[in-house]
Amino acid sequence: MTGRMQTASRRELMRQALRAAMAGAVAAGAGHGFARTATRYRALEALLDSCVAAGRAPGAVVAVVRPGRFRPDYVLSGRTAFEGGAPVSPHTLWRIYSMTKPVTGMAVMQAVAEGLLSIDTPVGDILPEYRRMQVLRDPDRSLDARPAEKPLLVRHLLTHSGGFTYHTAGDGPLEQAYRRHGLLPIGNLGLGLSPLDGPVPDLETFTQRLASLPLRTEPGAAWRYSVSLDLAGGLLQRLHRRPFDQLLEARLFRPLGMGETGFVVPPSANGRLATLYAWIDPASGRPTGRPVVADAPPQTVWATPPPLPAGGAGLVSSAADYARFAQMLLNGGLFEGRRILPAGVARLAMSNLLPEGLWYDRVHGYGAGGAVSLADTRGMGREAQPPGVFGWGGIAGTLFQVDPVRQVAVVLMIQFLPAQTFPLAREFQAAINADVE
Repeated sequence: MTGRMQTASRRELMRQALRAAMAGAVAAGAGHGFARTATRYRALEALLDSCVAAGRAPGAVVAVVRPGRFRPDYVLSGRTAFEGGAPVSPHTLWRIYSMTKPVTGMAVMQAVAEGLLSIDTPVGDILPEYRRMQVLRDPDRSLDARPAEKPLLVRHLLTHSGGFTYHTAGDGPLEQAYRRHGLLPIGNLGLGLSPLDGPVPDLETFTQRLASLPLRTEPGAAWRYSVSLDLAGGLLQRLHRRPFDQLLEARLFRPLGMGETGFVVPPSANGRLATLYAWIDPASGRPTGRPVVADAPPQTVWATPPPLPAGGAGLVSSAADYARFAQMLLNGGLFEGRRILPAGVARLAMSNLLPEGLWYDRVHGYGAGGAVSLADTRGMGREAQPPGVFGWGGIAGTLFQVDPVRQVAVVLMIQFLPAQTFPLAREFQAAINADVE
């Protein structure tokens, strides 16, 4: 047999094994009411199969929901680990990192709906230590600062326009100060980025320490990815006088039936956690050309409660659970007859909340923790979107979007670091466009 024939034979054997694994996943999950719906979502199926066959990740799941009752369709491929694992299912657990941000954003919008604050409430009204913020005079040179000219608003926290940053966004004086104070809630797991100089504090201490440091820019002056949604968690904790993780459980997860979502993976669910792989060297940050284990059960760091429940990056969830959240947004705040958000507030949350004159990119604004498309770019390529699409992703490749024009919401769960290793976001959009147009 020639080398080419041997390769083809190995590929066919791999595909047969994958098909058998996926068939097993469907059978194992029959009691949960899900099935592989390949004939309806062929482009999404092909995308997941290609990711697995190419070795980007050992497995992936897509959930698709339409308006009305919660009747999700699932596309499944592969397993939870390269080294064996179990067939993936809608109930496999994934580290969703920054897909936590829209969840926190909607929790803030619940408080808006209740009249406890507005999107233009000064943060200092709830957190007095933020009433007199300082702004750096020269962010690249020193921490020398002047008084802020404008108040920091809730709107700024929701849209990353408050002047905060991430400790990984450079090596300037402010980023170094974030590291000294332990101001990155999710730590440095598998990212190969600058480590923290101090331990991560609890959420109340995080909130106080962040206020002691200057802003990088004037509030409302620029969009800059940051810890602002983590601070939003601290704001909600202070506002409701209740721990932030308990707030999410009581106000979102329990009403939506999201029993598989949280900041910790309990022992009973440890076997359902997918292994996280990194395509960069944890020490140097250089590409490795091959995946290395960054976190895996049973020694996962998500097995114990974190010191800080990170509203910007800390949640673990399943495709089935996050599809419930997406369904609620697609339904205008309604889920299975229960009103989670008033329809008007849900629309506001998924609209462009950036201060006038700011953009996320050329065609996107930013809402409550996620980007929103502002123009109809269909006809401009396979990866285009209609207006009003709201969504976000995580550093480990997870993605979701709510499309009010085509009346569909789609959730992708996968695990590889960093998300920019592969052009999955563009491929995901192209597959959605192929399957729902």
